[in-house]
Amino acid sequence: MALEEGLDQGRQVRQGLILRARARVRAPTGFVGPLLLYSGRSELEKVQAQAAILAGGQGTRMRSLTRAPKALLPVNGRPLLTHQLEWLKTAGFEEIFLCLGYEANQVRDTFGDGSESGVRLKYQVEESPRGTAGAVRDLGSAIFEDLLVLYGDLVVDFDLNALLRDHLESGAAATLVVRPTDHPEDSDLADIAEDGSIRWIGRLADAPAATANLMGCCAIWIVKPELLRYVPTDSPSDFARHLFPRALEAGERLRAHRIESGARDIGTPERYAQFCEEHP
Repeated sequence: MALEEGLDQGRQVRQGLILRARARVRAPTGFVGPLLLYSGRSELEKVQAQAAILAGGQGTRMRSLTRAPKALLPVNGRPLLTHQLEWLKTAGFEEIFLCLGYEANQVRDTFGDGSESGVRLKYQVEESPRGTAGAVRDLGSAIFEDLLVLYGDLVVDFDLNALLRDHLESGAAATLVVRPTDHPEDSDLADIAEDGSIRWIGRLADAPAATANLMGCCAIWIVKPELLRYVPTDSPSDFARHLFPRALEAGERLRAHRIESGARDIGTPERYAQFCEEHP
């Protein structure tokens, strides 16, 4: 099925709901039945979505430590990807897409179908580099709900259910997790308005003079499948450097979800060493 047909199918399935069917917010202990959240409307709606982890990079910055994929970096004695899967499972995700490239077989051999982690894994292996947004677009009609995207070199432990609720209530085309950063020179940045909407996204060298509230992008976002129509099918495309700026130019509404901690990039030898030192 072509991607455009899949997007049409997704719009029909949604039938006006902001998010639907793959992940449920966990209910309190002793709660019986599906958990519903008040969305500010006259009825209650389920917070539901799909999820994908992007772990297809070459890992060139880590070659001084390992030639294995970053998803297999040991974190407290277990692969980094194990921690990410557990985080998603805790929020209710049962089926997770893994978008792979470099040494994909190592990841597949380690995690198999995901049953040992209590989830179902679906693999997408790119034949040539497609960029982060390109890898997600290549999932095609498999994506028919709002999609949580997580980069594979992050240690995460913030409140995922709060992010899902924020996205549901805002109705934005995409919700980006942001936080203050002490290294803006090598970060993807977003300029945040007082109402939480994103006015600009890009690199510090290209920031407009009028930007007033720059935050670092955490490489975690929820995107509506319709937004993928801005991703080219014949060239690489990145979320922060290509898709989101193009979406803003087209008038799409992007929203920021601010956190203070709970999302940490360990994708360089220096950051990984610092993390290991702080978490022996």
